[in-house]
Amino acid sequence: MTQLDHTSPISVTDATPGAEHLPGHTATSGPDTGPAASILGDPLALGLASFGVAASVVGITNSGLVDPTVALVAPAAVLASGFLTLLIAGLVAFRRGETFVGVVFTSWSGFFLGIALLAVVFAPQIAAAGGPVGDAFGIYFIAWAVISTYHWIAAAATIKMNVVVFGLGTAALYVLGIAAFTGNLALNNIGGWLLLATGVGQLYLSAATLINEMYRRRVLPVV
Repeated sequence: MTQLDHTSPISVTDATPGAEHLPGHTATSGPDTGPAASILGDPLALGLASFGVAASVVGITNSGLVDPTVALVAPAAVLASGFLTLLIAGLVAFRRGETFVGVVFTSWSGFFLGIALLAVVFAPQIAAAGGPVGDAFGIYFIAWAVISTYHWIAAAATIKMNVVVFGLGTAALYVLGIAAFTGNLALNNIGGWLLLATGVGQLYLSAATLINEMYRRRVLPVV
């Protein structure tokens, strides 16, 4: 069975006319097959969907689109999708020998676990001690914005849509970090919109990965 690498949303063209290769993403068959690709399915669609759901839900709650009283939906999505299933996808990617995909998925599962713990467990403790909760979130967002920046640079070796999606996510973290430090609600809303756009982009890439692979042709375009 021939692997149609062009169905992957993070692929780049190599030197062979008509062929495409994904740095850090292992084919399920053929000369680029990794050590466990024959027994482990491709985790890309799962990871992108997990990341996309978590980012979208957090973005919606931060953008001001919904009443603040429903914001507790965010930790539920973050822990279930952003942490758990994203971690599973990342570990499968590492087992298949996919360094880039594994690093992105597992590191961001850590981000989502951390932000959930900060929001639900540690922020109330900081507030009870009279500390600046906004500064705590600001430090966390800016630290992860730095990590997201070099993920974005690495993503530039793949496809244009990844550059856009990673760029939106990176910008969202910087904006949310500044908003947390300054207490600026308008900036927080902008960061939420950027994060929502990031999540929508990831969900599209997840759909393209799964649908294109199942139909073995480019049903959903990816550039």
